[in-house]
Amino acid sequence: MKNLLNDKGESFAKVLDYDGYYFPNFLSAKRDVDVSKFLAGLNELTFKDEEMCIVSYPKSGTHWAYEICNMLKNGNSEFMNSMLPIFENSPMTDIEAAQKKNGVHSSHMYPRHLPRDLVKKRCKIIQVYRNPKDVAVSYFNFSKKLIFYNTADMSFPEFLRHFVSGEVPCGGWVKWLQEWKTFQKENPDYPLLEISYEEMKRNLKEAVKRMSDFLNLNSSPKLIEEIARKCDFDIMSTYKNSTIPKEMSEITEKKNSNSHIFLQKRWCWRLEKLLYRG
Repeated sequence: MKNLLNDKGESFAKVLDYDGYYFPNFLSAKRDVDVSKFLAGLNELTFKDEEMCIVSYPKSGTHWAYEICNMLKNGNSEFMNSMLPIFENSPMTDIEAAQKKNGVHSSHMYPRHLPRDLVKKRCKIIQVYRNPKDVAVSYFNFSKKLIFYNTADMSFPEFLRHFVSGEVPCGGWVKWLQEWKTFQKENPDYPLLEISYEEMKRNLKEAVKRMSDFLNLNSSPKLIEEIARKCDFDIMSTYKNSTIPKEMSEITEKKNSNSHIFLQKRWCWRLEKLLYRG
């Protein structure tokens, strides 16, 4: 267990420091779980070839991409009304249920921590990445809502310093990206599709088609167009904000996430230089 400290020396988050990664302290929706046993449990799972996983650094479009892939695999444009199954956060029963349903999974972990059989079976992976400046702002606002984080009095400049140094749950953005780049370099033939959050915002219909083609689903043009319409960022956000799953409402405190946005954007111009310094 490791306490991440704010500028006053007080803990603002507890993480499980293991194998170079800051696992959140709610593995399988439980606190204080032994990480090695948790990963061993994931490695006991078996997967079918057609199952797939969306990987991303937190607040990079995981839920957005999941909704799209879930619709594509189901062959309709119906939103899911439950928490998406994330390997490290969801109860094992939810992961097993996802396997039986359509085999769509998600994770924020490094590649070496994914279930062994998923990688062995070469299950397809869609890697979603996002401009780190926007990730930092979104991560900060999200941390204000989660009851697990004590960031109520933390300013954005302070959070940004922790974000840049990698002292946040799941570790640093740069380190996460490096781990996945290394995986791709070492496994050049692995079926992995990279897609950006910005690309999805710019031309969602094309992004949906790319995902469908990658998953070999032969989705009809009508379905692709309907999914793109339903998953338009504003339309999906409106729907999701009106139908918050019970599991999510139990771990969040609703606050005004738009406060200090202007100040956050003024600070973010420094971020790219800090992340790529040296």
